[in-house]
Amino acid sequence: MKKFNILVIDDNKVNRASLQEMLVANDFGVKTVASGKEGLLLLTEESFDLVFIEAEMTGKDSYQTCESIKSNTSLRGTPVIFIVGSAELIFVKEIYESGGDDYITRPFVWSELMMKARIHLELKYSREMSKNMNQILEAKVAQRTIELEESLKKLGQAKKELELLSIAKVEFLNLISHEIRTPLNGILGSLALIGRYNYTDEVNRYFSLLDTSVKRLERFSNNILEASTLRLKGEKALIMIEIDLAKVIRHAIDQCKTKFSEKSIEIIFQNETTNSFLKGDHKYLLKCFAAILDNSFKFSPKKGKIEVKIFNEAKGLLKITIADYGKGFSKVAMENIYMPLGNLEAHFDQNTGMGLHLAKLIVDAHSGFITAGNHEPTGAIIEIKIPTRH
Repeated sequence: MKKFNILVIDDNKVNRASLQEMLVANDFGVKTVASGKEGLLLLTEESFDLVFIEAEMTGKDSYQTCESIKSNTSLRGTPVIFIVGSAELIFVKEIYESGGDDYITRPFVWSELMMKARIHLELKYSREMSKNMNQILEAKVAQRTIELEESLKKLGQAKKELELLSIAKVEFLNLISHEIRTPLNGILGSLALIGRYNYTDEVNRYFSLLDTSVKRLERFSNNILEASTLRLKGEKALIMIEIDLAKVIRHAIDQCKTKFSEKSIEIIFQNETTNSFLKGDHKYLLKCFAAILDNSFKFSPKKGKIEVKIFNEAKGLLKITIADYGKGFSKVAMENIYMPLGNLEAHFDQNTGMGLHLAKLIVDAHSGFITAGNHEPTGAIIEIKIPTRH
């Protein structure tokens, strides 16, 4: 346990000795001086936890001494207790005005004196502990702040590097897409010229397969280019105009009708809106719905059915659902459904794996939402919500 040191300032030798004897008996370290000047000098040389000052010293030396203690930044935390005679309570106001913390009357009630001494010592000790704890906490906070600033700096640098990598990736994909399309144009042109001549059925079959494969590669190349543009520019890639979304969906359906007739798939379109106009990019929205319809076509059985509905929702949203009656999405497919080339269950001749990825990028750029799931009794359903004002 800490042994507290007490300074007694009293110009009466007998009183000093009496108080010192009692305090030492209670295990305090005690030093005494006869004047305020001596007391102030000793306080600068040694460390004391409590000061007793006799209020009756000549020339109000006691009050001036207390004021000097409290005005010193290194000493002001030291409690000062005045010793007064029973008839001097009229000076209590001066005691507190000079900065005194408490007073004790003579003749002493020793239990009261010890109680007051211990109370003020405990308060001082608690304040010092609190101050030290605050200093420790402030040091830890300062250190943590430096660490966080360093971490933020590293994160900022990592973000810049990722942005540069993202731009480099998009530029690389754009380059690849361009390099694919350039020879494809030559192949498509040559196929168109070759198609003017008559060949055997077997040769025509080969030309048909070649034409289908080349067109698929061209479509895949275009999807990569558009997806890269949207990932890089987002909303800035859009040309926003006032469009009728119901007409855009109907246009997408008309584009698919020939292909759908090959499997005798029925398309049912229900327009339940009172107003289907919004600000959007006609080209990209058309590609979005064409991609979703194409995905539904690939997984719909022959003589199946696809239902497309559009209606108004609260908060200025247009909601579109596209449901088919195929086998629906499996758990594995749902986990990767919007990833490029993420549909691992599709046969490589059936699905490029870019359709739903491109559709999500388009919907995101329009500040919309897209969700995928299954419905009863069987089949997949895609739900899109797009704000009418963007």
